Formats: sequence, C-alpha cells, structure tokens
Amino acid sequence: MAAVCAALVLGGGGTTNPVTEAILQPLLVALVAAPLLVSRWNEGLGRVPVAARWLALLVLVIPAAQLVPLPPAIWQALPGRANEIAALGLIGAQDSWMPWSVAPARTFISLVAMVPPVLVMLHVTRLGTSGRTWVCIATAALDLVSMILGILQISHAGGIGWSLYPYYNVGKIDGFQANHNAEADVLSIALMAFGVGITAWLQAARTRAVALLAGAAGLALTTLALFLTGSRTGIALGPLALALFGVIVWPSLRRHVRIRGKRARLAIGAGAATLVLLGVAALARLSAINRVLDRFTVLEDSRVDIWTDTLHAIGRTWPWGGGVGAFPVLFNASERLEAVRPTEAGRAHCDWLEWTLEGGLPGLVVLVAALAIVAIATWRAVRRDVIGDAPRIARAQTLFAIGVMLQIALHAIDDFPMRTMSLATLLAVAVAFLLAPTPTASEAPRPSDVGPPVDTDDDRHPLPTG
Repeated sequence: MAAVCAALVLGGGGTTNPVTEAILQPLLVALVAAPLLVSRWNEGLGRVPVAARWLALLVLVIPAAQLVPLPPAIWQALPGRANEIAALGLIGAQDSWMPWSVAPARTFISLVAMVPPVLVMLHVTRLGTSGRTWVCIATAALDLVSMILGILQISHAGGIGWSLYPYYNVGKIDGFQANHNAEADVLSIALMAFGVGITAWLQAARTRAVALLAGAAGLALTTLALFLTGSRTGIALGPLALALFGVIVWPSLRRHVRIRGKRARLAIGAGAATLVLLGVAALARLSAINRVLDRFTVLEDSRVDIWTDTLHAIGRTWPWGGGVGAFPVLFNASERLEAVRPTEAGRAHCDWLEWTLEGGLPGLVVLVAALAIVAIATWRAVRRDVIGDAPRIARAQTLFAIGVMLQIALHAIDDFPMRTMSLATLLAVAVAFLLAPTPTASEAPRPSDVGPPVDTDDDRHPLPTG
C-alpha cells in the first residue's frame, strides 16, 4: 500500500520533471525490499510465481542488453550509426567499443526507472486476496486526495498553481500528475479499484446504505474529475471504466439491494435521469466545462506528423532499434523540415510505435513473449475467478486487473502512459493480480468449513485484514 501510494504521489513527473522520480525510485526499492530484510514481515506472503519471474526478465532484458559494449565490427554494422561513426572519426575514436543504444545514458536511466515497478509486481504476486483488496483501497483513497488537489488546481485558490511540478497543464485537473492524460488514466483506474473496495464492504455485510451512498458519490465525483482533466482520449475511454465499475459491483448489489415492482424501478430511473439533467444544466455554466468542450471542436494536433516521422525513424534503425529512452535522439535525426515546430517532440505519443523504434525487432519479440504470458494468465484468471465458482472479491480483483490493462493499452495508442512511473506501477499491480493469490492464514479454510455448502442469504465474509 505504501509503495503504490508513493508511486501515485511522486511518479507522475515524467522526463520533464525528474526530481520526484529520483526520490521515488530508491523509496520504492526500500519499501519493496523491506520484507526481505525483516523476516517477520514475510509472514503470510507466498512465493513469487514462475510466470512473474519470466515477466520481470523480459521487461528488463532489452535495456540491459543495449548497454553492453560491443566491438567496432558489430556496432558499426548496425543501421543508423553512420553519423556517429563520422563524429567519432573526427577525434580518432571510431574504433572504440560502443553499446547497442545510441544514447546509453538515456537507456541506463530508463532501465533504472523500470526496476521499481518490476519489484512491485513481484511483491504483489506474494499477497493474498485480502492484501490485494487493501492495495485497491489505497489506490481509491489516493483518488480522493487527487481530486481535492485537482479542485485547488482548477480554481487557482490563493493564486497558486497547486502542482508538484514546474511544468504542468494550466486550467485542467492534473492531480499528482504533470500530464492531464496520465491523470485521466489514474482516475479511471482508481474508479475500478473503488469498485473492488465496495465489493469487499458489501461482502462483509456492513451497513449497505453507506456502501451505496459511497459508491454513488465516488462514481459521480470521479466522472466529473475525469471530464475536467480535459484529456480527450481519457474522456473517450471513460465509459470503459464506468462499465467495468458497474460489472465489478453489480453481483454484490444485486444480492444485497432488491428493488421490487415496476413502479419502483421507473421512479428510480426517472429520479436518476432528473439528477443527470440538472447536473448537466448546472455544469454547462462552468467555464472549466466549456474549455473542455472546446477541445473536442478542434481535433487536429501534431500527433499525425510525429507518427509519420517516427515511422521514418523506425525504417532507419530497423531491425535493431536505437535504444530504450533514445526517442528524442532518433526522432530529431528523422524529423521532416516541413513538420518542425518550436516545441520539441519528447515522445512519439504512441507507446507501441516508440517501443518499436527503441527496441526494434528484438524488442517486438520480447513484447510478444510478455503479452503471451499475460494473455495466458488472463485466461486462467477468467476461468478461475469470473467463470468459475470463486468468491466475488476474487472476481472483482480479476476484472480490475483486466480493466487496468485495457485502459493503458488503449490509451497507449495515442499517448505514452507507460512512460509514467505512476501508471507503470499500477500496470504492474494489475499484472500481479492475474496470477493466483497466495492464501494467507486468515483466508485458509477451517476444519469446520469442510462439508456440504450452506445456503445463506447475505453471503457474509470478513473484511480484508492486513
């Protein structure tokens, strides 16, 4: 929980705001390594699955291999190195050993940034169902704090920007992120995590009215905050998060909340529609809402030009790629003069294209292998928790994991969510959720539990315990 909260608060700066990530990286390593140093903190934790170890290896192998020095006969034969050879020739260093990456310092920084999310993934795989629920609760709690910070940002209360970073989006909700697109993803993921928390609350047979009120309030506030981020793709993907939230909580709501009679259903539907219309009418007068709507009237931006030049850069470095993190170096050498603009393209605005440019064919092979492991884990989790006779909380956690992966994978088509440590950590948590959790002592079946199933009406379960 502490590691995820730290990643959400300090991991949103990106390459333009590196200070917070420089603090976050050693902090995450210390938090995740703590159970390895204190034996009693390992109680209740299981072993890391083999699939998780393979994923960790696949994530880190490309940037690590790109830092290995190569003899001149090998690196000079790589495509796209002619300018480098000519530059080194001016000082008589063309026969030096050089790495696969054209920007080894950037590749090293990328490798260091990839290690903490990998460690988080390995650690979360050791948690039982209760521990995973608490991770979701921590994510949802940070969502609330992020929205409070977003209100201050959009209102400029006290004449302050209320951002953690010197570079941020003015007039939009960024929360703990420097990029409003990343904040939209964080809010969507937190909404799904909130659904897991609501499921746990209802299964504990606590006050159901409180759960329903909290669920409705959280849904409304997160939806509004998501819209105020001004992220067009994030808003377009909002229905995905809303649908998954509904799918996660519906089985528990259906069992605990019974609405009898057609008139009752019609009354509830009419009341909800009225509230929505009143809310839309009130929000239409807010200037912040109008600014967001104006963004949808102008859909043209520089992404198409960036994608075109990125494809050209891929052709120049294919099939070996130019090095993880080396996008600015590779892109600037391939940018068309007619597409040059005052601002520099720091990212490809498509994680899939950027990884292809940086990793080349070896990177794609590793990516396909990692996706195959995740796909197998997803299918097994669906059969175990969604189709099978698993507890509702296990079903909710699996659906949350699938939702996180879909959110990030779809947004990565026209943005770069994987280049933010906050979202990389949340993706690592989601992948870990797909692997079978380790039963803790409190979750192990008791001798009295053995026997024929008992039909109960309230499906009572204990609240998750740390």
